[in-house]
Amino acid sequence: MSNIVIIGATVSSHTIALRLSERLSNSNITLVSEEDYPAYDHLKLADFISGVASEKDMFLCGEDFYAEHKINFLKSKKASILNVQKKSVYFKDRGSINYDFLVIATGKSPVLPDIPGVRKDGVYRLYTLDDVKGFLKRYIAEPVCIVGADVFALKIAEAVTEKYKVEVKLLSCRAFDPGLVPKNVEVINDSIQEIIGEGEAQAVKLACGKAIAISAVLFMDNYKSNIEFLKNTQVAVKDGLVIIDDYMQTTVKNIFACGSITGKDSVVVSMMLADNVIRQAQGEVCRIS
Repeated sequence: MSNIVIIGATVSSHTIALRLSERLSNSNITLVSEEDYPAYDHLKLADFISGVASEKDMFLCGEDFYAEHKINFLKSKKASILNVQKKSVYFKDRGSINYDFLVIATGKSPVLPDIPGVRKDGVYRLYTLDDVKGFLKRYIAEPVCIVGADVFALKIAEAVTEKYKVEVKLLSCRAFDPGLVPKNVEVINDSIQEIIGEGEAQAVKLACGKAIAISAVLFMDNYKSNIEFLKNTQVAVKDGLVIIDDYMQTTVKNIFACGSITGKDSVVVSMMLADNVIRQAQGEVCRIS
């Protein structure tokens, strides 16, 4: 009986776990999440902020779903070390899990910049449900500053303006089509040099020297792969992405990866990876075309 461990409760990993449970009745399948929740769609965070979606609406399933499909679900477990020789993943809060096949689908998250004031109250890295919950607890009366350069940042900006009826200053390294920019959102092609305030964020100082009064700062830029636990292993990484072959396998046998950490992020790719793991677990020689 094979032990298949999937690290990361993303949409990709949820899809893979379900596919494996449907096809491999003689294997132990474990889905490991760093968060305290079942898998959810991060793109729905904007709807949660605006109130269009409830917290319950965020999740792809309930925790009972995993048990019903014979998937072991471990939550609040952050992978900190991978021992390839022992085929073990060690967790930050102690404990470990052994595997025969390992799937890495940990996704990417934004990194806070190294600037003065970035640790003040009112400054948030917006990526997880808990990040959003923390932001929603803050009193918002002044404009909100969002640092981001993709469509998701635009959606969050629109959600913030709808909920709080305040302006959003969207600092972006790219220019957006004016037709896509929501009402009450100003796109500024500049960067933050400092976050100003007595103990909490009250203003941002831009590279141009201008200061803008704000209630909060949301960082949604400078995304980095969540693969720190692969350090000092034989799993090859280049330019922040895990290297995989045509079979979705990394440079270490029986360790696979998919999603944004590989640059190949889609449900179709997830299904391909799952089918390849199934074939290998069944001892079949396979190739994904």
